[in-house]
Amino acid sequence: MKLALTFYSVLKMPIADIISCSIAAEEAGFEYISMAESFYRDASVLGAAIASNTDRIKLGSSIFPIHTRMPFQIAMATATLDELSNGRMGFIGLGAGYRNRIEKYFGAKVENSLAKIKEYAEVIRGLLSAQDFSYQGKFFNFELFPKLVPEALRVPILFGSSGDKMLKLAGQVADGVILNSIGTPEYYEHVLSVLNEEGRRPDNFEIASSIIFSVADKHEDAIEAARPDVLFYFLYPELDAVIEKTPYKEQVAVIRKLNAQGRHKEALSLVTDDMVENLSVSGTAKDCRNKIRKLADYGITIPVIRVSVQPFDEARRKAVFLEAIDTLKSI
Repeated sequence: MKLALTFYSVLKMPIADIISCSIAAEEAGFEYISMAESFYRDASVLGAAIASNTDRIKLGSSIFPIHTRMPFQIAMATATLDELSNGRMGFIGLGAGYRNRIEKYFGAKVENSLAKIKEYAEVIRGLLSAQDFSYQGKFFNFELFPKLVPEALRVPILFGSSGDKMLKLAGQVADGVILNSIGTPEYYEHVLSVLNEEGRRPDNFEIASSIIFSVADKHEDAIEAARPDVLFYFLYPELDAVIEKTPYKEQVAVIRKLNAQGRHKEALSLVTDDMVENLSVSGTAKDCRNKIRKLADYGITIPVIRVSVQPFDEARRKAVFLEAIDTLKSI
């Protein structure tokens, strides 16, 4: 099974520890390290640090938000990282990002996401074609951007997707999707159905999915560690497409209301063990390995492991990552 380990951009963990965990993931047989970006850490700079300290593991992004980066920046970062890593760029993840974060922290409007991401994919591919490249679109118009790479660089482009419109567009123009960090068998079945309508199947199309991952000697300890992460994703309306296919829709509405009122502890208390069990990979090492293997039955080709570390002090987080990596060694 192809596994990716992700370091999400708001992760409060020293970069030296992130590099150590990347080396451990490479030794454990992980296929990819995938860097997320929303704020706090720059995904391409972090990727350069990881590339300089590893030899085989491939690099990916999950995701670059299209409303905070230009396609030219992403193409140049991809070309630079590929050269630095001796050809180890595994995929480019693009997505709309979270409206609340982007509009609040960057002052950018999240709009026209479907039309923009289509042009981003076209522009990035053109810039990596080893030709002088011109483009005329709704958002980008330019003439003869100078040849960016000496030879064509064909890096799969995956769209960060939850809702049907983005899934359908990905099926038409992308090389795969990266699903968000909570999911159920029912939702994965729906994703496959939408992609099948566009003629895309896992044999020619990557279906990656970010996975909340929490492992502990005691099942209940793993559940407790993952609970804040499940709450985190409940709070974003971008995940409604997933939540609507669970029995938790009404409960999530209450949780969001409480959190918006500043009643965070009450909101967290309403995230039940059942929710965590169904929407994450949490439990003992044996439980977690079995659940990860089961993802292949749902059509997931790349589980992107998002380790739950919120309840742990910064000094403890490296050990939590290493335990997760060891659990999935050579799976």
